Amino acid sequence: MAIDLHVISARLTVKEVLDRYPQALPVFMQLRLLCVGCPTEAFHTLADVAREYGLDIELLLERIRSAIEKRPL
Repeated sequence: MAIDLHVISARLTVKEVLDRYPQALPVFMQLRLLCVGCPTEAFHTLADVAREYGLDIELLLERIRSAIEKRPL
């Protein structure tokens, strides 16, 4: 079954992404994002994370999509 990567959007929470796609975890770790395990991961969207850390949201989404597909960026 193919993964529809268009469902990975800035509106998803960190928890939603990691629950559905645990293979995205290394992206958060590599970028040194403190989201993983944070009590607010259930509420903070990827857009919130990008804003908080000064990241380009499109680049963050692409890195997550790449990790899900297991392809190098």
